[in-house]
Order: sequence, then structure tokens, then C-alpha cells
Amino acid sequence: MATLDQTLQIFRALLDAEHPVAIGEADEAIWAYLSSIQGLRAQADALEKLRAKTSELNTASAFLPRLLADLDLHKTRLNERSVL
Repeated sequence: MATLDQTLQIFRALLDAEHPVAIGEADEAIWAYLSSIQGLRAQADALEKLRAKTSELNTASAFLPRLLADLDLHKTRLNERSVL
């Protein structure tokens, strides 16, 4: 389990990395953050907040668009699950 601040700290490290990083590292951080939140709606809300905070981070990083796209993918998956 991870807090919003801990997750953003991991994202900052990924964005500041000199070498390309695997999106899997970001996925692990996202799942660790979401696992502490109960309910699909609450997870979707938390993910939206995480995406907003992430978009405010290091915009010079080439990894940022991939990270934001990954967050959008997670949001889509949560939305699909909440419809079921």
C-alpha cells in the first residue's frame, strides 16, 4: 500500500531518470496506491486525483506522456469494471 505522496515520489524518480524506464515500474506504483482504497468509484476518483497531480510534475520528461497514458488506461479499466 502506498499514499498519494509516496506514489508521486516514485513518479518523480521515474521522470528524472536519465535512462528510459519501463512502464511496469509505474504500474506497480499505481497498483500499490489503488490497493489501499476500497471500492471502484473511490479508486477511480483517487486515480483521477493522481493523474492531475502527475500532470503537474516534470513536463520536460519524455516519460511523462507514457505515464499519463498509463494512468488513463487504468482509469478506463476501472470505469469498465464499474459498469459490470
